[in-house]
Amino acid sequence: MVAVNDIESPSRSGDRYGYPVYTGIKHYGRSIVAINANGQSVPAGHADEVCLMGLAEDHADNTNGATGDKTVQCLRGVRRYPVVGADQSDIGSPVYALDDNTLQLTNAGGELQLGVLEAIDADGTWIRI
Repeated sequence: MVAVNDIESPSRSGDRYGYPVYTGIKHYGRSIVAINANGQSVPAGHADEVCLMGLAEDHADNTNGATGDKTVQCLRGVRRYPVVGADQSDIGSPVYALDDNTLQLTNAGGELQLGVLEAIDADGTWIRI
């Protein structure tokens, strides 16, 4: 079918999204955030994770709250983050989250992919999330 009118297509930068924090969960600033099947945030490596969303912009402590009492903003884009054992030959490789603060180059334990190793320079490793 051919469009007969202009199509509205809103946009956003895609570098930040917010998710309700699951009850009993605490995210630390710049820790790796996942969501569960209901779209609620949990730390990467949590038993209920289904998708990795990015890095927590700030500390979000919902340890004593109900689901959704707190929101965590997740940062995306190209971010500096250490990757265990990475060197120049790994540029372009997928990176996986072992937990909420450890990235690695393998997913032997079924870890989820956070992004791709974009670059390595004097400042560290850069991941496209």
